Amino acid sequence: MTATVAQPVPTRSTAGRSGAVWMTLRLVGMELRLLGREKSVIVGLIGFPLITVLVLAGVFGQGPDPDFGGVAPDDHYLVGYIGVVLASLGVTTIPVHLATYRELGVLRRFRAAGLDARVVVASEILLGAVLGTVAVGVVLLVGSLVYGLQAPADPLAVFGWYVAGLACFIAIGVAFGSLARTGRSAAALGNLIFIPLFLLGGGGPPRAVMSSAMQTISDVLPLSHVVGGLRHAWLGSTDDPHALWWPVLVAAVAVAVAVRSARRQPT
Repeated sequence: MTATVAQPVPTRSTAGRSGAVWMTLRLVGMELRLLGREKSVIVGLIGFPLITVLVLAGVFGQGPDPDFGGVAPDDHYLVGYIGVVLASLGVTTIPVHLATYRELGVLRRFRAAGLDARVVVASEILLGAVLGTVAVGVVLLVGSLVYGLQAPADPLAVFGWYVAGLACFIAIGVAFGSLARTGRSAAALGNLIFIPLFLLGGGGPPRAVMSSAMQTISDVLPLSHVVGGLRHAWLGSTDDPHALWWPVLVAAVAVAVAVRSARRQPT
């Protein structure tokens, strides 16, 4: 994804908390307009997960299957791909966006224009939340129209796991983006990481057919726990790991890495 700077950088016009909120919203609006011109964002964040989940959900059938934790494979994949979309956001979309901005000097321009660093960080978090929620909504809507999807068994738990997954992968994306030197390097490494992450983290073959080594790797991936938690809360059953503390801990470590990186190198 490339960054096209076609809009004037918003500047601080009012003081205090209300001014910071207004500036954050203006910056997010500008970012969304610019990203709307980048078709690769739509393809990467929505197109790939959507096509993959429609194929997998259609291949394995719609009846309860013991290899899928006792739930229907189409429900298994549709719910699990909420996490896959969030992983794509955190491993590819956000890092490439931030690294490209640094490479082009956009972050330096923000600082020169008087933008508080906290406003920039808040805008990136809000931007990630908007993009992730829209992408998840599209995948669920299309998937449920094609295959149908049962109502969540525990809507509050589903929401809690979604927020935890969103926070985890936004934090990972910001940390990754703070370390990558260029947009191209972030894209190359992000794609290299994303493929095994989604295959072993709940978006590929069911856990029952994985080798013991694959299951061991799956157990330490934060995506596995986010996907497992979503499946357990939505479908009432899963054989995926789902310890909530693990993606929360990963998010905290990612935030620490991002802060340390920001202090050690100029934007």
